Amino acid sequence: MTRTGARIALIACGAVAKDTATLVDAHGWDADVHGITSDLHMTPVEIGPAVEEKIQKLLPDYDRVIVVYGDCGTGGRLDKVLERYPAVRPAGVHCFQWYAGDLFKRFDDDYGIYFLTDWLVANWDRAVIKSLGLDRFPWLKETYFGNLTRILFVRQHPDPAREAKAREIAAYMEKSLEIHDLGIEPLDELLTPLVEQTDEPMNEPTDDGSADAVHA
Repeated sequence: MTRTGARIALIACGAVAKDTATLVDAHGWDADVHGITSDLHMTPVEIGPAVEEKIQKLLPDYDRVIVVYGDCGTGGRLDKVLERYPAVRPAGVHCFQWYAGDLFKRFDDDYGIYFLTDWLVANWDRAVIKSLGLDRFPWLKETYFGNLTRILFVRQHPDPAREAKAREIAAYMEKSLEIHDLGIEPLDELLTPLVEQTDEPMNEPTDDGSADAVHA
């Protein structure tokens, strides 16, 4: 038995931590969720070091570590971190792909799709407008969004206020909006196989700090 009583540590980006915790409760997984601020998406080179610090802190107290992150703009740096530890992450480049499920295949034929999730809609003003400087330099809107063709809101939890905000975002971008109620099932389908794998212990780090853990 680990110190916390749970066998698995789920290190989750703040953008998916709440839904990850919902899945833990729904399935009764023997796991704890540990969040990392989603603000790091504005400086993705810092994601790997932040995750590594968390892994080092948690490994003594858990049998397994699952990192609930995509590549998230790290350019493979996050996977290089995971190679050094007995830790895995779901396949995918970012949480928009996770939440979109099969809809993400549309991106193969239309690179102009912009994906919204509940988190991004709720945090739009802070995470996009202010972080990209659009509140100070509004003329940059065309630079950032001019090549988009449409917006897909892959919605986890229907909410009238959030839907109104999504429509406001689409109007701001001057793009058409599609709303798809996919819930958190796509995330569930990615996490369940990792959490509910056999109870065989994960590979221990080698002398050089690497491990034969599966990662994407």
